[in-house]
Order: sequence, then C-alpha cells, then structure tokens
Amino acid sequence: MTKAFWSSEKLKVRIPKDDIVKPYSEVGVKHGAYELTLGPEAYITSTPTKQILAPREQLTIPPGQFGLLLTEEIVTIPLDAIGFISIRAKWKFGGLINVSGFHVDPGFSGRLKFSIYNAGPRNLCIARGDRVFLIWLSDLDQITTDGYDGNNAGQNEITSDDINRMQGDVASPGALKNQIDKFALDYDSRLGALEDKLKSRKEFWNGLSVGILILVITLVAEQLIERGFAKKQPEPEIKATAPADPTLQSPLSNTVKNTK
Repeated sequence: MTKAFWSSEKLKVRIPKDDIVKPYSEVGVKHGAYELTLGPEAYITSTPTKQILAPREQLTIPPGQFGLLLTEEIVTIPLDAIGFISIRAKWKFGGLINVSGFHVDPGFSGRLKFSIYNAGPRNLCIARGDRVFLIWLSDLDQITTDGYDGNNAGQNEITSDDINRMQGDVASPGALKNQIDKFALDYDSRLGALEDKLKSRKEFWNGLSVGILILVITLVAEQLIERGFAKKQPEPEIKATAPADPTLQSPLSNTVKNTK
C-alpha cells in the first residue's frame, strides 16, 4: 500500500477516532489539511509578558515583532504518521511568517507553539478562535517505536523560559525604523536650536553693523559740515586810518623843517 498525505476523507475518520485533534470540528477539515485555531495564550516581543486571551479576545502583532502563538487544540500524532504545519495564506498575505519548525514528530502530544514574525507594514489583529494554522498528516511506512519524548511533550502553555529566549532588542525593519525616526526627531530638534542660535547671532551682528555704519556716517557728516563752515567764514574787516592833521604835528617835526 502506497503511503501518502492523508485526504480530507481520511482525516475525518482518523482524527476523531484516534483523538488526533481535541477539540475536533469537522468544519476544520479543508483541502486535505486541518485548520487549527489561536488558543488562550500568546506572547509578542513588544510586550513584557505573555497575554491571556479570553474567547474572541483580539491580539495585535505590530510590524517587525516576533511572537509565540499557542493553539487552542491539543494535537496527538499517531506513531504511524508525521505532521507538517504552516500558516494559512490569509495571514501570510498580511505578512505573518512561521519561523518555528515545520513538522510535528510521531508520538508528540500537546498544544502546538508557533513562533511567528510580522514581516508586513501594518499591525496584524488576530482573535482567539480564528483559524490561523494548518496541519497535514502523512503516513510512515510502518509504526515507529521511536516516538517523541522530548521536553515539549504535553506542553499546554507559554512558559517563562519561552519568553526569556525571545526577549531583547529585535533586529527588525520595524525596530530600525523606530531608531531612524528617533534619530530624525533628535536631528530636527538640534537643527532647530542651531538655527535659532545662528539667527540670534545674525541679528546681533546685523544690529552691530548698522550701528557702526550709522556712527561712521555721523562722524563723516560732522567733518564735512565743519570743513564747509570754516570755508564760509568772512575775512576780518580792515579799517582805513585817517591822514594826520598837519596842525597837530609835533614841535620836533617843525625843528627839522627849519634846519633845512
């Protein structure tokens, strides 16, 4: 018998029979896959702690942020099969990317944790109960005795270790944009302060230059006025002396005359 991915018909028989997905709803079977829903817990790197979601409560994933999303359903993979997981195209087109593993080991049982990243330009809003994830099942060539027995067996919540591994600065386009915006705001503030300072200094030097120019013009004008006034001063008036009266000549002058 050829082993292959399970059809929708086989999923509808095996899932409820072997309790592969709990709770199970037949409407979740679509196109050879089962659609899993967002569950009660989520963690986004933009928030300090995980969020506990009530039924239909919404979760926001900002651009450039990572997160952990927990499924509502408990998934148990039979030992004769292996699971493959992804995110529905509806959410992929919005920018949601699955960056965790892409398969579920035979023998694993527990809620699935999806490590995701919002590579889109806008916030993604998801509500608890939304059908976000997909799981396909494929046959193994025989039942394996090497079932999963790792640390995540029976997982039912997002742990503090999960959060600690994801905390820290997120090297993402969104974080880079925030840093650029912060730098631009600081740059504009500094540039504005510098322009105000230069404007004040320019006004000071302009005022000083105008003052000096007025002083120079005033001094030059005073010099020109003084020189013009000096040239226009009238020369001193010289009075003519009347001829001496001969009758008032001194006796000495008469003596001089008589001796001749």
